[in-house]
Amino acid sequence: MDYCDVGDLQQYAATSRQATEQVRDYLQRRLRCVGGQYFCNADTLLDILCTCDAVISGSTTLHILLPKQGTPWAPMDLDLYVLQMTSVLLMSHLMEEGYAIVTKGESEDMPYTPMHEEHVEQLTNGKHSIDVVVSGTASAPSPIFHFHSTAVMNFISADTIFCTYPRLTLQQLSLMNAGALYDGGDMDDIGDAVQKYMRRGLHYVWCKDSHNISHTCKVATHIVTDSSTMWLNLNAAPQVTHTSHELFRQFGVLDMWWCLGGMPCGLEAAFCHPCVEVIEDEL
Repeated sequence: MDYCDVGDLQQYAATSRQATEQVRDYLQRRLRCVGGQYFCNADTLLDILCTCDAVISGSTTLHILLPKQGTPWAPMDLDLYVLQMTSVLLMSHLMEEGYAIVTKGESEDMPYTPMHEEHVEQLTNGKHSIDVVVSGTASAPSPIFHFHSTAVMNFISADTIFCTYPRLTLQQLSLMNAGALYDGGDMDDIGDAVQKYMRRGLHYVWCKDSHNISHTCKVATHIVTDSSTMWLNLNAAPQVTHTSHELFRQFGVLDMWWCLGGMPCGLEAAFCHPCVEVIEDEL
């Protein structure tokens, strides 16, 4: 299984009950390996994700999506995304595990779009670093849709793996996110991040060159529950899609939708503004 990406694992899991159990155990084992790098008890990370309704994103999630064998790079830190209402609890858990706050950055100082982000806190235990991103919406994962590249628009919760553009990401292809460029992101930080992922083997493609891959156009509107995304349930794999009911049960929102935006292919005089929306329960 070390030679399989999560798409391969999902297909294999669909072949039999035994395969389902093997895939579930394998992915949970990989998550525990991540937990073991940052905490004395490998299960601590999953416990934090569960009790704080937090998610993992960034390079750690991308690394788990890709085959373990053949992916020569390793994540340098851990990125946790959490709701404001549970951020204090999460910080308390991390400090109990020996982590201390190094920096606290306001959203306007960070290389992301600030509208979905309250602030970022960086912690370290002297050996490892954890970045805690506090969401400014009712959804912990919503800031990921402002990332500079589609390849890192993914997250892992206590029981779910989500990939926004699996048809690109699992081939180590990525589109740039116009939102990071047009909405005030730091160009130097964005450039450094893109260079980092290119050194790790990611290839950036023009939108017009990826039109043969369905549901990848940058001006198309997507929702997290549509068929172009990939959901994998860590407790009951395989699962291809998510319903609004399941999304609400897990994350407390009805849906999330986004458009990368930019200039539509072949229409240089036109422009589509990047947009991310969280559909919340109004009751």
